[in-house]
Amino acid sequence: MTPEREATLRALEVLLGHRFHDLALLDRALTHTSSAHEALEDGAGHNEAMEFLGDAVIGLVVAEMLHRRDPDGSEGGKSKLRARLVAARSLAGRAEATGLPGLLRLGRGEEKTGGRLKQALWADAYEAVVAALYLDGGLEPAARFVRADLAAALAAAPADDAEGDAKSALQEALQARGEPVPDYVVIDEEGPDHRKRFRVHCRIAGEVAGEGVGYSKKEAEQDAARRALETVHGRKTGGEVA
Repeated sequence: MTPEREATLRALEVLLGHRFHDLALLDRALTHTSSAHEALEDGAGHNEAMEFLGDAVIGLVVAEMLHRRDPDGSEGGKSKLRARLVAARSLAGRAEATGLPGLLRLGRGEEKTGGRLKQALWADAYEAVVAALYLDGGLEPAARFVRADLAAALAAAPADDAEGDAKSALQEALQARGEPVPDYVVIDEEGPDHRKRFRVHCRIAGEVAGEGVGYSKKEAEQDAARRALETVHGRKTGGEVA
């Protein structure tokens, strides 16, 4: 690890609230497989295996947060909210806020093809960083970071899952306006079989109205529907102004 890289990671430690005993764990959490494959002579690892662990830790901490906020709330409502908070889109946003995209180590090919702009890689890195915190210091530093980082998102979320089903809401909005129901098309799948990521287009009358990502087709479709709803509402507003 170069002195420059070490200094960058030490600065990230401040945001994470944890001083690493093994800084190589944090470096690995930010190393994509494409970079590791180009640096085999250095024995470089990558973050793919860490994503699985980080996902489990985040899920546990978020479940605890939801329970403490609403101990007697319905299991279904809390499950939906947890799914939304730990969805790829949500974690990608938190990764961007933490500055992780710019710290990713990518292979030359991945960099050239726009890998640094892929939100799926941002979400993966976020999960891997949480795993690094867990591996280096145990559950407490990992949980402390997740609680603090997702606190605002949780506070803004309705306890009764009022956001509801975006696909149903979109279909109802289109039908009310006499427009055709949307189609959902998977345009990309990437990642290992146990952690497959999907990109989906929501198309209305053949036109792309929203793009979503998720760790299941259902999650990606819901994300695409939410974005399409924003497009539909914006189009309606624009028409009213005109």
